[in-house]
Amino acid sequence: MRAHKSAVFALVAFTLAALPAGAQDAKPVEVTPYVALGSAAASPIGAAVTFPVTTTLSVETDVAYRRGEGAIHALSSNTSLLWSLPRAGQSTPYVAAGVVLAQYGAPVFSSGGPPIGTQPRVAMTVNAGGGVKMPVNEKLDLRTDARWFKSFGRQGSEQFRVAQGISFDVGKR
Repeated sequence: MRAHKSAVFALVAFTLAALPAGAQDAKPVEVTPYVALGSAAASPIGAAVTFPVTTTLSVETDVAYRRGEGAIHALSSNTSLLWSLPRAGQSTPYVAAGVVLAQYGAPVFSSGGPPIGTQPRVAMTVNAGGGVKMPVNEKLDLRTDARWFKSFGRQGSEQFRVAQGISFDVGKR
């Protein structure tokens, strides 16, 4: 667990160190609420905030919600790096990779063996994927994002999610 905390700390430190550089860039901060489809444990709703670092590199923070195992309402918090690829017509493709802290329900077993409930746990998860942004107007973009998530530990799992959202600018262009 100590290595996981160190990795999260390093990613957060990198993010905070990079933010002043983003203020010099002409790209605005974007907020993207989204809905998603995916494997059983993938989050169906969430919101992402993307901070530009350079013209091609951005840092994204994401908070998502899903109905978890048992009676757990699971949240996840995600930090990713997004690298914009060269434009293809009006659209801008990108690749993404990051680290997630995700809540899940670990089964609690009775002395006889069958599960009797769930207990909330948090797992370190990595993600990789990409997507495309297509402009709607000067302030809005249609965004489609596909991600693979892999969590580690005894209760580790793997999910896939395709999300659709509308990105809107916060600030000046």
